[in-house]
Amino acid sequence: MKIGIEKLFYNKKKVGENILWFIKDNGYTKYSFAKMVNISRPTLDKLISGNINSLTTFKTHIQKILSTFNLTEDQLLNYIPKRVDNKGITFAFSNNSPEGHTFNSRAQKMFEILEDIIHLCEIYYNNEVGA
Repeated sequence: MKIGIEKLFYNKKKVGENILWFIKDNGYTKYSFAKMVNISRPTLDKLISGNINSLTTFKTHIQKILSTFNLTEDQLLNYIPKRVDNKGITFAFSNNSPEGHTFNSRAQKMFEILEDIIHLCEIYYNNEVGA
């Protein structure tokens, strides 16, 4: 049964969570996933957080993901993670920047690299603990 992009858009927070699980389960980093799907890293972050408010934009990027990984809309909406994150690893983030603050391009790139390093650590740690 085809559920349609509109239903995915209505459930965009859940879809975002499932995209993040799919990334982790398949050993990608956000960077490598974004590059493979041909979307920008900031756009991927917006998809994951459910913060894309334009149906047209959402549809364009979701279709790239579905097409790249040969997934159906139903599979993405009802994705079942291969494992649940282990609570044994914790990272601390500081998010005390003023509201509306934006990084300059170099700082944004460094932030994305640090996020990818954290994802790699999570993948490595979960594989070690789950093995």
